[in-house]
Amino acid sequence: MARSKSPDTRTGHTSPATEAPAAPVVHEGRAPRVPAHLGETGREVWRSVWAAGAGAYSPDTDRNVILRYAELHDRRAELMGQVDADGFMSSGYSGQPVAHPLLRYVESTEKELRAIETVIGFTPESRLRLGISAAQVRKSALETFLDL
Repeated sequence: MARSKSPDTRTGHTSPATEAPAAPVVHEGRAPRVPAHLGETGREVWRSVWAAGAGAYSPDTDRNVILRYAELHDRRAELMGQVDADGFMSSGYSGQPVAHPLLRYVESTEKELRAIETVIGFTPESRLRLGISAAQVRKSALETFLDL
């Protein structure tokens, strides 16, 4: 097994570790009111997203994306409620067991949710792209916990 070179005999370009730049604060005011048409799940998601954003989202420019995200969560909850009531399996055309037909719509809804999660920074990769480091997320969560 090969051993690595000692630091004083290494050649080449050194790459100093760089920290991700801090995410800019876009909005410092209160989160917008929860839209009245959202269901229970959508309302919870709306509040969670605005709270998790902690100034990273602007009500003027990001409201529609977050609204769409909350509406999709409502749709998914409604679809899954129907699937849970009917069961995951149903009978096909010739009586064979098949997956519930609504599961196709659940899958397409989840695909849209994943796309929005990437845009608004809910995945580690998208947070890095947006300049939100994991340390900032942990610090914000810790501050929220300590404020309780």
